[in-house]
Amino acid sequence: MGCCNPNYRKAVNDSEQKINAKGKDTLPKGIKLLIVVVLVITLTIIITT
Repeated sequence: MGCCNPNYRKAVNDSEQKINAKGKDTLPKGIKLLIVVVLVITLTIIITT
């Protein structure tokens, strides 16, 4: 599909929307790390008790 194809811009916009939507669904790394730390601490407390 060349740059002069009328569907080129539409295809680029569709690809961009898919990439942007994919990025919004994931949690930030800091929040993921916090969740993991809380789970590890909770499991450690449960196991040692």
